[in-house]
Amino acid sequence: MLLVTSPSALLVDGKADKAIAEVLIEAVQNGYIVGVTSNRPKPDWFDGLFDGTGVQFQQSIGRRDGGIVKRTAEKQGLAPQDALVLAASENDIAMGKNGKAVLVAAGWSTAPRVSDLGIQVDSPSALREVLHLTSEWDGRWWFSGEGSSYSVHALSDLSTYGKDFDQQQFRAHLTNTIKNGGPRLNALLAITARSMLAEGIGTLPRLLWGVFPSSNSSNNDTEVLSDFTHRLRTTVSNVRMARREEPLFIRHKPSTKRSSAGAGVNRLDPQDQIESLHINPVYSPNISGRNVVLVDDCTTYGVSFGVASSLLHKAGANSVICVSLGKFGRALRDFQIEITGDPFKPLNCNEDAVLQGKPFLEGSENNAAQASLRGLLG
Repeated sequence: MLLVTSPSALLVDGKADKAIAEVLIEAVQNGYIVGVTSNRPKPDWFDGLFDGTGVQFQQSIGRRDGGIVKRTAEKQGLAPQDALVLAASENDIAMGKNGKAVLVAAGWSTAPRVSDLGIQVDSPSALREVLHLTSEWDGRWWFSGEGSSYSVHALSDLSTYGKDFDQQQFRAHLTNTIKNGGPRLNALLAITARSMLAEGIGTLPRLLWGVFPSSNSSNNDTEVLSDFTHRLRTTVSNVRMARREEPLFIRHKPSTKRSSAGAGVNRLDPQDQIESLHINPVYSPNISGRNVVLVDDCTTYGVSFGVASSLLHKAGANSVICVSLGKFGRALRDFQIEITGDPFKPLNCNEDAVLQGKPFLEGSENNAAQASLRGLLG
């Protein structure tokens, strides 16, 4: 992988920090290509810290356009999303965003906008662990598939965890990773962002981000995945939709928790989801023509994604990209649902929706991916 930063990211209280420099040197030793770039000439302290270490300096006038990241990646046979940009200034942020790289904020910086970035490292040791965990990910989804009106991407095949590892356990691992924060959460954000950038999601116009709500959601944007998704969008794109504290979907009544519903529940029947979910009316003027990114923790049959996609398309969405952090088995279906009622209000399945089909949703798999996520979640 490639790590690009600037002299400002190495400064603490106006002085070059040796501990940060040591992390960059270790990154070179671990196979990273590491470059420090600036509009200005090489600083006086650079050679004293990095001479003979493999950390390179390059003056690049107009680096905000991201060209230095793209050219360096191409020269090394890498894609832009194989680059991490350690950002400590607005120039760094522009360089990373325009270069389509994964942005990591230097938490010791006091520059405007740096604190708004979703992936934050607050110490050299945190940066070291994020670099280590992220480098183990090859940047590809485990699963990618195209349905009739939405796509599905999953980071990992959870069925390979073993017969005793079920959805409830995965959610517990995921919740702990997100709630505990720190390097593992940052690495989870980084690999998800990297896979999204590889898919070209960050370049889509008029993006809108949302989270699929839990079965008993409080509808106040405090889902486990809400903050994760808001942080993810700051890394992948410049857009601010959806708004914080305004979830994209409203759970107007609790739904049956399908992963623990027992043998008597038909998990391929979308009725319960259709009748317990609607789009938040505050977004009624904002969905038409949008490309929606919808995040959920895990999926098996894909009912949630199918219902959410049908509601969004009824509201005028241009496309729906469904992202799951984990996928169980190979039972994923393409739910072809026509919504005839108002997607911004509670619906009656018999009167407001027509299930036209649910064939298997086929896709490609990357069998090396799941080991990385399993190690990251611990």
